[in-house]
Amino acid sequence: MNLKFVLIFVLSELVCGGLGGVDVIAEDHLSEREKPVNVLVLMTDDFSRHCVTATGGQQARTPNIDALAKRGTVMSNTVHQGGFSGAICTCSRAMLLTGRALWSVTPSELSYKGPAQLNTSDTLLPEQFRNEGWDTFATGKWHNGNEALLRGFDHAEAVTGGMLPFNLRDRGGAKDNAIEIGMMDPTGVRINSDGKIEKHQSKGWSTDVFYDAAESFLDQTWDRKKPFMMYISTNAPHDPRHVPVEILNRFPNVKEPPNYLPIHPFDNGDLKVRDEMVYKPPHLPETVRQERAIYLAMCAQIDDRIGQLVEKLKAMGELDNTLILFTADHGLAVGEHGLMGKQNLYDGSWRVPMILAGPGIPVGETRTGFAYLHGLYPTLASFAGLKAPAYTEPFEFASVIRGNSQGLDRVFGAYMPNVKVPKGVRAVREGEWKLLYYTHSGRKQLFNLEKDPWETNDLIGDPQYTDQVDRMFEALQEWMSKSGDPLGK
Repeated sequence: MNLKFVLIFVLSELVCGGLGGVDVIAEDHLSEREKPVNVLVLMTDDFSRHCVTATGGQQARTPNIDALAKRGTVMSNTVHQGGFSGAICTCSRAMLLTGRALWSVTPSELSYKGPAQLNTSDTLLPEQFRNEGWDTFATGKWHNGNEALLRGFDHAEAVTGGMLPFNLRDRGGAKDNAIEIGMMDPTGVRINSDGKIEKHQSKGWSTDVFYDAAESFLDQTWDRKKPFMMYISTNAPHDPRHVPVEILNRFPNVKEPPNYLPIHPFDNGDLKVRDEMVYKPPHLPETVRQERAIYLAMCAQIDDRIGQLVEKLKAMGELDNTLILFTADHGLAVGEHGLMGKQNLYDGSWRVPMILAGPGIPVGETRTGFAYLHGLYPTLASFAGLKAPAYTEPFEFASVIRGNSQGLDRVFGAYMPNVKVPKGVRAVREGEWKLLYYTHSGRKQLFNLEKDPWETNDLIGDPQYTDQVDRMFEALQEWMSKSGDPLGK
């Protein structure tokens, strides 16, 4: 097998019990390969697929990510499975790290603390690569606890928590883009030379700090006798939304999205979650336009640094051997459906951008097969020639990328603010159809995403779709019953 390529996993923040058996490839086996795969994990936070031109972003400016799409394959129907706290990213990243589905990622602790202080007997994605001979490095947003960080990585620099400090004068906004808070000067931790966690103060825009750390690792720290695995995760474009003014100036005429509403039309179970209270509804069009401009500009700043990193790999002679994967932990509403956050299962929040490019990847293709974000563990392992834990295999989508599979028949999603409170929403996607079910009220929504990609035409009351609704709701109830969903018992 020719493994002469570098795997880069680009993700806008990193969205289920025991390990079982993992086939470990001993370090001396690595010498049998022509060249082991390097893995570069790049994660973003709150980065909607509408922030990338190649994945449907009509107002986005992402030439470097778009270039990846032209060189590779877009996975257009990938979703994170959900969350059981308002901090969706903690659940999403815990699922990605373990390869487990939502209700089994931390089954004994279905609360924010479980994923945020990830303590599991499962071997984590970076941990497996580390155990099998990779030199592992992390920087940026982690949000899954120091124990998991130490297990997964040999080196870590400028690692931050879930959210950077607020601008107290303009909470969550960016009226003054020069202030040194928010996305400026992040305080984090590093793994020191003794292999212990120590605090670390950085200077500069957080996105630059993280990418500078990654480039420094390649130049100074990487043990070139080993393949590397790098995990770069920006806090951007999560709020507080701040960005260099020269980048914001690229977005002078941003409009509100086609599904803009000033306020959500009914109680979705969590309308007072923190994300929705940063700017209390109703959201005026000018507020949404302002926030979407800053949001898109933060994504463009990330795109700039991706381009710089690609050029560095080219200069190092690595680009031709590089498989690049770009994705995010979840999306964000920013004015869609009258919402500002991600604590919902509309497509702007539920679906994630995902692009792969490099050796072995079809060029200029789009795969419409359904996939879960947490299927990345077995997928990345497959491209690296490793055997992922057996429990992860039902979620792999390497076969979809290679054109050997159509993907999952259905995908399901769940969100609730707290498992002790029987509120929230469930979702099922089947073909062009999507059904949403609000558990506290019994309300349903039905959308045809092929004809109505912005989910503006709810078909739930139309009698011609009664059979469709009944069939999908039955499948959703079965999933809730068998998946461990606390509301499915």
